[in-house]
Amino acid sequence: MNIEEITLKIEILERQNLSKSAEMTNYTQSALTSKVKKIEAEIGQEVFKRTPQGLKITDVGTRYLKFLKLITQEYDEFLQEIGLAQTNKKINFGSSHTTIKIYGASIMNALQTNNIPLDVDFTVESSTSLNEKVHNAAMDCALTSNPIKHYPDLNYDMITTETFEVISNNSHIINFNECSPITLLVLSRGCMYTRAMAEWLKKNQVPFTMKEIKSVSSILDFLQIDNTIAVLNTKLIDLYNYANIHYYDLQQLNKEIETVYIYKKSESQQSPIVQLKQVIESLLEDPIDQS
Repeated sequence: MNIEEITLKIEILERQNLSKSAEMTNYTQSALTSKVKKIEAEIGQEVFKRTPQGLKITDVGTRYLKFLKLITQEYDEFLQEIGLAQTNKKINFGSSHTTIKIYGASIMNALQTNNIPLDVDFTVESSTSLNEKVHNAAMDCALTSNPIKHYPDLNYDMITTETFEVISNNSHIINFNECSPITLLVLSRGCMYTRAMAEWLKKNQVPFTMKEIKSVSSILDFLQIDNTIAVLNTKLIDLYNYANIHYYDLQQLNKEIETVYIYKKSESQQSPIVQLKQVIESLLEDPIDQS
């Protein structure tokens, strides 16, 4: 029995999108197209309808998918009976640039030190992109800033409240009332911190140019340039112990952002995705170890 081949078939039939399935596997889209043709040749009927909107699974395809899942379930039960069950459950976990820097190492350390059988792959993107990918089943779950759009099929469980700061170098303090053009340095254009600061600048008619820089240390170096500010998570700033920072207390700028755990409502309370959520919640009950 080639259980990996069966798992690949389930992936193709469940997602109904060969491009996204290719992203999630080590196959090219053309290779997956060949797999579909082979499946249809094996059972003698189409498993997908080709529509202008993309692939749509047929009734036969749905029945075949149910059959394949039954095989994998019985196979897992067999492995458990003989003591050879695979213990590590694989999770495709999404995180924003800020969140991965603060919590990524702590999550992996907690899984290893507590022998928790979860194999977590990290994907780093903006909160908006992560939100869409979990909704489209291109990702299992995500920990990120609370996105503006909420999908009805997803849970948005608040994990903690983060704060961010607007900072510059002590030698280059900015007077926003002068409305001089400034450069705003950010880790990600899609970050909710970035969005909040950009909206504040627009509301106060402060002209600005945004620069996306993926490294916190590089952002702090760039702050030595005149008329430059940055917006960063408070915990991130504390991690770098940067001494020459000026903090801005800006009126009508809410510097609190909710961090949420996003996953499908259909997940059971015993699923690996919910188990990972519990690991993250346990970390936040104690101070995060960044050593």
